[in-house]
Amino acid sequence: MYNALYTTNFLSTLNDNYQKMLGMLVVTGWVSSEWKPMVISITGAALVLPYIFCSPLANRAAQLYGKMRVVRVCKLLEIPIVLLAVLGFLIKDPDFFPQYSWSTIVATTLVVLSIFLIGIQSSMYSPAKYGLIRDIGGIENVSRGMGGMESLSFLGMLLATALAAFMVDKFSEQPVVYSSLLLVLAIAGYIASLIIRAEEVNTDKRESLNPFAYMRSTYLLCSRFKHLNAVIIILSIFWWFATTIQLCTIVYCQDAMGLEKGEPGIIMCIAAIGISIGCVISGKIGNKRLNEIKHVPLYGGLLSLALVGMFMLNAGHYVIFTILIFIVGICAGMFKVPLDAFIQRSVRQDQLNTVLAYFNQVSFIFMLGASVTYYGLTLMLPQRYVWLMLAVVMTSTSIWMARINKNS
Repeated sequence: MYNALYTTNFLSTLNDNYQKMLGMLVVTGWVSSEWKPMVISITGAALVLPYIFCSPLANRAAQLYGKMRVVRVCKLLEIPIVLLAVLGFLIKDPDFFPQYSWSTIVATTLVVLSIFLIGIQSSMYSPAKYGLIRDIGGIENVSRGMGGMESLSFLGMLLATALAAFMVDKFSEQPVVYSSLLLVLAIAGYIASLIIRAEEVNTDKRESLNPFAYMRSTYLLCSRFKHLNAVIIILSIFWWFATTIQLCTIVYCQDAMGLEKGEPGIIMCIAAIGISIGCVISGKIGNKRLNEIKHVPLYGGLLSLALVGMFMLNAGHYVIFTILIFIVGICAGMFKVPLDAFIQRSVRQDQLNTVLAYFNQVSFIFMLGASVTYYGLTLMLPQRYVWLMLAVVMTSTSIWMARINKNS
């Protein structure tokens, strides 16, 4: 029953992250070394910032026009957006365009602009696609729906990273090859969205489009439901944790462990596979009641122990490090899905889109904050202390979750 929604979400996640990775890998090769950190930061922020500011509008669109229609229109708009990215990549190809001194500036601007627009497009249909989980399967299948959705999302991120690295490596002089895949994925995603079927429950409420007023009003709405705001914060901490893991792993593998070329990418892939497995397991064992969150502190505790092991491990033991980060991934997936299901079940169906849009805002603020905390810690301490920081934070979060369970 979820197949069309799963396929649409997987292709979207794959294309979004493939486009972002292409931007980082290719555009950084166009600019001099002093500009590379700024380009990477801008490229990353371009995909994240729209979720903070566009989520209220995304909620309003779903309320006015329906979730399936929003998903389909957004997927259709993805096609001209990726064409803009394709044009940006082709401008640097002398087989298609003459090369001038300003070609790099124009090409970089087009690629980064397309990533920003794809961020807006993704943020506009994100609450709608998650809201459809409950519309399609009912409240009794929320755990299954969230488990499948999230496992495929992480697999999409994993495949996008590997695919972008492979395409740029093999076809670095043929941008038409690696960029045209963006268009193929966008068209396939739109076709998949046309197959989605659901009995929608919508509302004609008119929440504020001001992102800050929206956050305040929805926070007050969530306060009416026991522990809902706390769970949203805990899930946002999870996304801070996941972003920090992504930021640290490749640099740590290169600098501290001496791994080269594709080896850090392989370790990242193994971590993503672990998260996907954890999401699937958690979705399968979800007991269709709110008290499935009672096991979340256990998963968080195991995750923290694996992180402490990574901190204590000697740099040369990369096999043990890979096993530990795989365990971290499994525990992270099992930690996340019950909390997602809790949000889905906690509110009335006509309020769900509003709450999901608010959750997008909060979680992406935490994801932006991950860059700040990671950079600040690594300025003062060696990279390995990031694992200890993550262990402390996840232990504290697990204790908080245990107290929530005790008071439920």
